[in-house]
Amino acid sequence: MTQRSEQLVLDYLSEVGLVLHGRLTARERTAYLTSVRARIDARRAAAPDDGVDAVRGILLSFGSPQDLVERELAGRDLDIEDEELIPPKPRHADRPPPPWRGGPSSGIMGLLEGPGRTEMRLEGGARSEAGVLRGIVLCLRHHPGELVALALLLATAPWGWGLSFLWVLGITFVLLSRVWGVRDKWVAVLVPLLACLAGMVLWNGEADFVDQYIQRSLADYGVIGLGLGSLLSVGCLYPRAARSARAAERRRASSRPAGHR
Repeated sequence: MTQRSEQLVLDYLSEVGLVLHGRLTARERTAYLTSVRARIDARRAAAPDDGVDAVRGILLSFGSPQDLVERELAGRDLDIEDEELIPPKPRHADRPPPPWRGGPSSGIMGLLEGPGRTEMRLEGGARSEAGVLRGIVLCLRHHPGELVALALLLATAPWGWGLSFLWVLGITFVLLSRVWGVRDKWVAVLVPLLACLAGMVLWNGEADFVDQYIQRSLADYGVIGLGLGSLLSVGCLYPRAARSARAAERRRASSRPAGHR
């Protein structure tokens, strides 16, 4: 057992633990991480050597931390009433790593990439997670339909009633998506609608009839709530799409012949 090999395993388990946040209770997370560690150790013991390349190959066989959790724990998200069982996420979990551990670039590239958590690079070493710009590029490459949906929802926000029909188109793309789960789709639909209703309730104008109240409050405040709700739903949907696009990019890179990497 070498120090570098062990560090690869620890980094991988750390990323798995971060992905598990919000899916399992603390006790279940500990048990799952223990089982993953046991499976990794069993394969290391059966391998002819325990070098860095051998360990990297073992981790590659498990898939990325995101893929591993999605594959083995699909649908295991905790209900709201169980949230109190989850300890608060440590502040250092989102802290950018130092430069010698694959931290964000300095200068203008650092501004473009933004801070992120280190993630396992199965092809070799560690790197910082891609920033927003790279996430958009990867979504355009692997999930163009989801990127169109996000763009339509964003276009709903600043223009008010005139282009609010774009929200309907955006939601149609969201509901047809295979990237976002059922919970994501409920968020995309309900949050803007509830925000729209809240805006209509807060309208302080006057109307003689119910239909007039609905029409005027919707045109004045309702569309504003719809736009703000769309922004919130985009904030929830984009990270999931970006993670899926990064996983697809890793699978694409790992499937290439060694001479083409």
